[in-house]
Amino acid sequence: MWRDVQHETGAECYYCGWMVSDYSSYCPWCGSEIYEEGVSSDEPLKAPAGFRFSAKCDAGCGGGVQYPMSFCPWCGAEQEWRDETYEGSCPHCGRGVDDWMDGCPWCGQDATGQNLIPRALRRVRRLLLVSRIRPWGFRVLLRPGLSGVDPRHPKIVEIDQSHVVGRRKRDEISWSVLVGLIAHELGHSFLYHHWRWTRTPHFIEAFGEVDKAYRVRDDSWVDFQRRRVTQTHAEHVTAYAANHPQEDFAETFRFYVTRRGRMRELLAEMGQKRKEVVVFEKFLELHRFLRGLRGGGR
Repeated sequence: MWRDVQHETGAECYYCGWMVSDYSSYCPWCGSEIYEEGVSSDEPLKAPAGFRFSAKCDAGCGGGVQYPMSFCPWCGAEQEWRDETYEGSCPHCGRGVDDWMDGCPWCGQDATGQNLIPRALRRVRRLLLVSRIRPWGFRVLLRPGLSGVDPRHPKIVEIDQSHVVGRRKRDEISWSVLVGLIAHELGHSFLYHHWRWTRTPHFIEAFGEVDKAYRVRDDSWVDFQRRRVTQTHAEHVTAYAANHPQEDFAETFRFYVTRRGRMRELLAEMGQKRKEVVVFEKFLELHRFLRGLRGGGR
């Protein structure tokens, strides 16, 4: 249910319990009349506090409605929506949802899909905790298509839902592989969130120019279950890391997290695998930056 858990409006519909605005005349979710004299607005508003403007009322009253309101909060008219115009689809019912929704307004289930991967998420959060990496407000979502992070929305981490709810059993992956995949994508999210760091001399010396042309194939194979440093590619932690500086950082971040930030163990293993000095510098630079964040130095 879409309740006012964040106390954004301080009002919920008496009939259905979903969040409403005191300025509204009708509940946009169940259509019940909630008009209060001296409180409700006599003029249709575009977007009262706590709500966003997504479209004008279908009935033409002049008021604004937010996806996916079933009714206009100003005139009570029914609204129609096209699901495909919104950011994603609910992993349970397939209807349109926005990235900021916790509950699907159509089926009432978890719109993020996190309830389908609780074990992997618990593991990742635990690994971040023991690695002493403070959460940066990231949000993991199951969505159709490729896994990834949009630089314009660095806190949104999308995981291909076919790995979890694939039509074919062979499309699904184990929870341990899912942990590695999430940790890798969190590396992209962390980097985009701290993009200014990529302009520093120490970062560039370790990882290179991260905004160079990106030509990595979407179907490139990555063994996200691997926890040991590869013996190949002396200047990178894995073969996939050699594709691009951004992937290099994401793989370095993944190993750092899944190995719980144990630098002695990591550096010793890289020595055994005859890695070049630059690989040591990558982990040391990440470790230094994280330590600076904990100390408030950056």
